[in-house]
Parts: sequence; structure tokens; C-alpha cells
Amino acid sequence: MSTSHPQAMLVFSTLSGIATHLTIFRHGEWDVQAPKLVLSYLFLLIGAMVLDQAAKAKYVDFAAPYPWLVKGVWCHILGIYGSMIMYRAFFHRLSQFPGPFFARLSNFYVTALSARKLHLYEETEKLHGIYGDYVRLGPTELSIADPSAVKALYSSQAKVSKGPWYTILEPRVSLQTDRDKQEHARRRKVWDQGFSSRALRDYEPRVSHYTGQLIDAIEKQLGSSVDISRWFNYYSFDVMGDLAFGKSFNMLIDGKDAYILKQLHTDMKSIGLFSHLTWLFPFVKRTPGLNADYLKFWTWVGERVNGRIQNNPDRPDVFSWLLKAYEQGPKTKQDTLNLHGDAYLIIVAGSDTTAATLTNIFFHLVSDQALFKKLQAELDALPDLSHDKLREIKLLDAVINETLRLHPAVPSGTQRLSPPEGMTISGRYIPGNVMLCIPPHALFRDPSAFIPFNSGMACHPEHPILADVYPTYR
Repeated sequence: MSTSHPQAMLVFSTLSGIATHLTIFRHGEWDVQAPKLVLSYLFLLIGAMVLDQAAKAKYVDFAAPYPWLVKGVWCHILGIYGSMIMYRAFFHRLSQFPGPFFARLSNFYVTALSARKLHLYEETEKLHGIYGDYVRLGPTELSIADPSAVKALYSSQAKVSKGPWYTILEPRVSLQTDRDKQEHARRRKVWDQGFSSRALRDYEPRVSHYTGQLIDAIEKQLGSSVDISRWFNYYSFDVMGDLAFGKSFNMLIDGKDAYILKQLHTDMKSIGLFSHLTWLFPFVKRTPGLNADYLKFWTWVGERVNGRIQNNPDRPDVFSWLLKAYEQGPKTKQDTLNLHGDAYLIIVAGSDTTAATLTNIFFHLVSDQALFKKLQAELDALPDLSHDKLREIKLLDAVINETLRLHPAVPSGTQRLSPPEGMTISGRYIPGNVMLCIPPHALFRDPSAFIPFNSGMACHPEHPILADVYPTYR
């Protein structure tokens, strides 16, 4: 065999890798398919190595170019990644947007930022301080701190769709992770029934019951320091456990973490750290050993859902509405998986975020005794603490809203995907099929963007109370 033949083969392999990237991998989403792709290339590489060894042992015709197959596969892979890096660095449709150079090459950059303190929102704010309102945070991702982008990305009329992060629960699809707008709208109607004004009034006695348990638990610790964040977690999880599965997790009574709380906090750390490496999650789900906690958790969810189906509570809860829609449907395997996803959503969306917000509210209240006493006086003047009466306290509403402004439940924001044709925000063209995100923590503290700094509803006559609360919180 001449030496030119194998050399030409290696060149061809490299070019085929470049072509594969430019014509295939550069288009569409490949996050969920990552395990299949890796396995395919792994089998190809192993096959080439087997043929290479067989050729050396003369089990096959040595005249054939088997010894070069392994090098050819590696050259093909090198061509893919070489093309990917060059394209992302210099020719990508987001090249016009500023940002750290290494951020444009790989999402490992933003993951490294997140790993510092698991406070990506702080790192993102620093980047916006350096590069402006539009920052290229990853190869195909923009972080936008422009107030004009809020309506364009998150309104009901927005042309964007949910990004690939929302595949994180697959094969389960909760209401939150449903990327099909029509299907989401259909499922949303079911959820709306579970959170209507009438339904919320029906839940009130249950919430009051657990509020009493929380107060009792704190009163037992008077005279000593109390980790209030821990007890707010117990409170919110017990409430949502009742509303989701018809029974509490009994953390307020037992005074210790239940399995669900420990597992979710572990999961949230992983999701927070690797949220920009969405292709990594399918690997964990499918790899024996690594997926042990994953399988155990969803088995737990399935058992709770089955238990709730078999034991219908006397009083309707949030899950009653979801279960009713499920029972009226075809009950396919996907329907069952989605029901499990919605059960997970009830717990996570209603508990962890509520506990964090309650903790932040009380932090600010105890930091300002004047505000604390003013709010206490208004609450003490009420004949009862029913939801209808509490709604009349504008100061309470202002405190809650201002806390959510300063400490949004998802400070780094939620992902959206620009439409294929692209879009324009504040006169700036955003290319199609790129991931977009607005960091609430940065935007909500921008003096030019949010109430009650320069303009906005807090300055309107009907909303003066927020303007009074703001100087206390700043």
C-alpha cells in the first residue's frame, strides 16, 4: 500500500467530520440525543480498533487499510470539534454580540462560573456590567438585561418557544416543561381550575392547619436561635405534600428532613451547576450507577401518585383536577409519565420557592423594626387572617412584591428559543434558533428598568405603597 493512500484517507476523514458538523450538527437540537451519538461513535471506534488488531494478527487481509481506520475515526471526530470551535469563535450568527471569548466556545465556561459559589446570577451581573445589556453567555446563548425584552420573551404573545433546558425531565413532561404551546394551553386550563379563587378558598383550612403547626414548632424554641429557613422549608413542603398527595410529609411534627426535601435539595444543586450542560442529564439518566438516585426518586413519585389515585381525599386538592383530566383521557404511558411530572411540579414549584421567599421576607422585616411594627399593627387590626382579609393589606402586598423583586425565586432566569426567522428587540436583531434568557436578579435591580426608581406602576397614585417600602429594602 502506498503511503499516499492512508494519508488521503485521513484527510478525507477530517473533511467528513467538518462536513458532518456544518451540515448536520450545526442545525437543530442534539441534547437529548447525546447518549446515542456518543455510543454510535464509541462503537465505530471500537469496531475500527478490532479490525486494526485483526489486521495486525493477519486474521484479515493486511492489504486493506484497517490499521488506518482508528486514526481515520479520530480524524473524523477531530474534524467535527475543530469545525465546531472555529465556527463558534469566528463565524457563528452570535459573533456580533460581546462576551468572554471562551464563553463562545463552550458552555463549560458558564458552568465554571456557576461552580464558584453556585451563584450564577452574580457572575452574570458582573458580565453585564462589563459588556452591556446583551452578553453572549454561551455558544448559542444570549443573556439580555434589556427591559424591552421582557414582553418579547415572556408575554403570551411572544413568538419565542421554550429552550432545550425544558427537556430536563424527559421522558416526563410537566406543565412547566411542555414546549408545545397548544398542548401547554390545554393543560394549563386544567391547572387553572386547581388554582381558581374558589379552589384557593377550599385549600385555606389546610394551609391554616400547617401554619398553626409552624407557629407551635417555633414557640417551642423560644429563647434559642432558630434556623427559620429550615422550618419554612418544612412548612411549605408539608402544605404542598397535602395538596399534591393528600397527606403531609410530617416534617413540622417530626422536626427533621423527609426524603423528598433532602433529595430535591441535592437535585437542585446539580441542576443549578449543570443547567447549561443539558446534554449531560440524559447520560446520568441512562448510566447504571449514576442513575441510582434518579430511579429511586421517580419510583418514590410513582408510589405517591398511585397511593393518591387509590385513596381519594374527602376534600379536593390540586392533584384532584389533574387526576380528573388524566382519568378522562386515554391513559397512555406518556400520559402517566406526564402525571408524574406534574406531581413533581406541584411539590417543587409550590414549596422550595415559597420557603425561600418567606425567609427573605422575614430577613428584611427583622432588619427594619419600623416596617415590622407597622405591618404587625395592620395585621393585628384584622378580625381574622383569612385570605380575603389579608388581600386588603396593601403594605403586605408591597412587602411580598418588593421581596420578589430583590430576591426572585429563579434569579438567573428561564430559557427561551428565538423563532427561526429571528426577532428584533429595541432595534437590535436577534438571530433565529438561539437561546435567550433575562436574568431577573440583574434586571430587577437596574435603576433604569424597574419600579420605583424612575418610573413605573409604583409611582402611579394607586400604587404608592411600593415606593414607601423600597427605601427600606434598598
